[in-house]
Parts: sequence; structure tokens; C-alpha cells
Amino acid sequence: MVHGGVEFPSVYVVDSKARPPPLPPKPGRRQRREVVQTLLVILVFVALFGMAVEACFIYYLYTSNGKPTPSSDPQTAMSKQDEEQKVHPKQKPRGAIDPSKPMAQLTTGHTGIGIMLWNQSQESILYRIKHKEKEGKLIIEQDGFYSIYSKIHFVETGLYYTHSVARTSPRYTGGEILLLQSSRQLPKPMKPGTHDNSFLSGVFNLFKGVLTNTEGLEYYKDAE
Repeated sequence: MVHGGVEFPSVYVVDSKARPPPLPPKPGRRQRREVVQTLLVILVFVALFGMAVEACFIYYLYTSNGKPTPSSDPQTAMSKQDEEQKVHPKQKPRGAIDPSKPMAQLTTGHTGIGIMLWNQSQESILYRIKHKEKEGKLIIEQDGFYSIYSKIHFVETGLYYTHSVARTSPRYTGGEILLLQSSRQLPKPMKPGTHDNSFLSGVFNLFKGVLTNTEGLEYYKDAE
């Protein structure tokens, strides 16, 4: 179109290179996107909160285990004592604890041929049994079954010897009652200085007040 010598473009001319404007998003997609974003934010917040709680719990456990507990607490004091006993067990000296049953352990030294009398020493044990030192006898203070054993160690001086353990009782007035006995006769004389030993053992029902030569003891005798 020409007006006054000036040419103007036509109103209806269309630019073929221009793109059409984008369409507005649909309402449904926009709402879904907002919901997904909200859920992601919530999940991230929950994860961070859980990590913070776990870190606080671990720190609390670490600090509580590191703190010293007061010794005034009875449970704490008892557990501490038990741990010390496990680490350093106490070695109880011999004879510190009383036996559960009556017991006697005596020895004798050098003696000649005849009745051997038991003597008390530092290694002797007497529990609920009395010892008549002058007579070398033991007095039973409680009825029951007793294991009696006696051992002697000696030097051969002849062809015959007898090792015996006897008892006396107020219920029997006929003298001593033989409990254990061992006799040995050699076919020929032994060499001078030959050592030998004898051992006797048995279980007997003894009554209170009975006098006997042995009671629950290990008896050694050297006759050199």
C-alpha cells in the first residue's frame, strides 16, 4: 500500500519464522508437581531429624559410659568388688577355712620300736576333734563314719614287723579294739639301711567319746 509516496507493509503479513506462544499448563499437572515437591521436602526434613536424634543418642551413651559411677551406690560397690576379685583372686592360706567335717592331721618324728605317739606341729590340723598329747590319742566329738588312714616310713631292722591302729571305747571294757593291722615277715634279712613303708586305710562308724589313734589324718613316721 502506498500513501503519500511511503510504502507500508500489509497488516495481514505473517512472519513465517516466528513460533506460536506456549500453551498454559493444565491445572492437574501443576497440582501434582506441587504435591511431589512438598513430599520431597518433608522426607528430607524427616531424614535430617532422624540423623540428629541418632547423633544425640550416641553422644549420650558415650558420655554416660565415660563418667565414673559413685562408689556409694551399693550395686556399684558390689560390682566393683566382684571385678577386683576376678582380676586379683585372693589366695587363702592353708587352714584359714574350717573343713566341712571333723578332721585331724598329725605327724610324729623319730621314735623307736613300740607305740608311736602323734605330736602337733605347724602343719597339724585339728577340727572338732581333741588331741591327748601325752597319750597320743584322739577324742571323737561327733558320731559318724570316719575315714582312717595311717602311713609309716621306717628302716628295716629285722625279719618281722606289725603296723596297727587301735581304739578304746567306754562301751567296751575289754581294752583296745583293733581297727587296722598289717604284718610282714621277710624271708631273709635285708641290707642294712633298707627303707620300707606301710599304709593302712579303712572306714569306721565311731561314736562320741571314743579314743582312737587316728582320725581322718595322713600319718608319717620316720624311724631312722
